[in-house]
Amino acid sequence: MKKYLILAWVLLLSGGQNIYANTPTEALEISVNKLMEIATNQTSDEATKRAALSDVLSTELDFTAASKRVVSKPWRKATAEQKLQFKEMFLTIITNTYYELLKNYSDEKVEFLKEQLKGTKYAIVDTAIISGNKKIPVRYRLIKAGDSWKIYDFIPEGISLISTYRKNYKGVLSKSGVEGLLVEMKKSEMKKAATKDTEDQTAKE
Repeated sequence: MKKYLILAWVLLLSGGQNIYANTPTEALEISVNKLMEIATNQTSDEATKRAALSDVLSTELDFTAASKRVVSKPWRKATAEQKLQFKEMFLTIITNTYYELLKNYSDEKVEFLKEQLKGTKYAIVDTAIISGNKKIPVRYRLIKAGDSWKIYDFIPEGISLISTYRKNYKGVLSKSGVEGLLVEMKKSEMKKAATKDTEDQTAKE
């Protein structure tokens, strides 16, 4: 399933080269165009590609809308500083996770199937990843932010990104609140970074 999460981001509809997004589908095409460029770039080093991925995710996702839904009710009681820290940490986690998964891209294609407007502020775009003989359904949820449509959730094979992280964080939030969750998130990322450094060093030996 994780592979399809990142493929849901990096796949590009053939011929989709929109400059301006007037509809949710057009906005989605622009987003995956940007990520496609990162996935297929053979000249940039890891640090450059990771930074580029972070930039794209930070602009194409509505991290405020996503964060509210991940943290759920405790978000209302969080301070402005805690909310900012969570959004920054969440961006780091998403970037690090999807950078590793980005390496799985192998020229799959995507079809944009259906767009549903939910009032004037929300939209759903249904797509399908074509991977060999498989056709994997992926649903995107978008929100209108000013004049732009931004993604706040995507759901490959019925598994929501928002629901997955909300479930993972629920226990810590119930026990320690947002501040406790921030501590645990930082610890987790530091542990992952240390493990990666060890693996990289071993690979060089």
